[in-house]
Amino acid sequence: MDTHYDILILGGGTAGLTVASQLANRIAGHHIGIVEPSLKHYYQPLWTLVGGGIFPRQESERDEADLIPDEIAWIRDAVLTVDPEKRTVTTSSSGTLTYGFLVVAPGVMPQWTKIPGLAESVGKPGTGVVSNYSYETVASTWEAIRSFQGGLALFTEPLTPVKCGGAPQKIMYLAEEAFRANGVRDKSRVVFMNAKPTLFTAPYYIPALERVIKSRGMEVQLGQELVVLRPDAREAVFRDARTGTEQVMRYDMIHVTPPLSPPDFVRAGALANSDGWVEVDKFSLQHVRFPE
Repeated sequence: MDTHYDILILGGGTAGLTVASQLANRIAGHHIGIVEPSLKHYYQPLWTLVGGGIFPRQESERDEADLIPDEIAWIRDAVLTVDPEKRTVTTSSSGTLTYGFLVVAPGVMPQWTKIPGLAESVGKPGTGVVSNYSYETVASTWEAIRSFQGGLALFTEPLTPVKCGGAPQKIMYLAEEAFRANGVRDKSRVVFMNAKPTLFTAPYYIPALERVIKSRGMEVQLGQELVVLRPDAREAVFRDARTGTEQVMRYDMIHVTPPLSPPDFVRAGALANSDGWVEVDKFSLQHVRFPE
């Protein structure tokens, strides 16, 4: 197997594949590789619509091999470390790779175990705990929405950054519409529990979102972080970010956006900033310390 690449791409998700396709079309004669361990690719933006009952989850799944351009070498392996000083990438079973330029697109990782009670209950029948954030659990969201008979429906957003800033709210709007269509809206309380201090990270959109929430009779509680789930009792514990006080809410269904983090090789490596994310210029996406 080749070990040196003019351009090496880490991650075969939507971002990595898009870059690979653009490079394959524009740069002839360069040796380009993509490191991706998964045999399947999941188009994750579709999962909100799967959870909303619009598409089956199978529509989001493709074979990874069908999406990687023929001109790009596929290293089917996992990244362990990156040394940007030496321009090397170590892998689980393919040894050490070297590169001229590196594209870092590994995505983010759901941290299901960071909330006690979540990993063992999400997507399981009878728990009322659902999430759009994995292929294994996304179908449970629509099942819970479709069969909802009224009561308290909670939708959470964690303190961490998320893959799509609007996704934790989108599923709430779709659920609320479904409750109306199913004739249970007047028996339902729909509440968005956001650990962040504002409704949305881009202030421009907040007034419009507030108008939608008010017109639909939904509720918002800001600065409320989900810290514990008690699925047997259908209880969710939220901690106030300002005061540290906790409240317990008994739910009939809860859609959880789990805490998300960079992969370990990013968070603990030289590419990271103090918060563990790849340190890039926000306008160019070029690393601020390693321009290659």
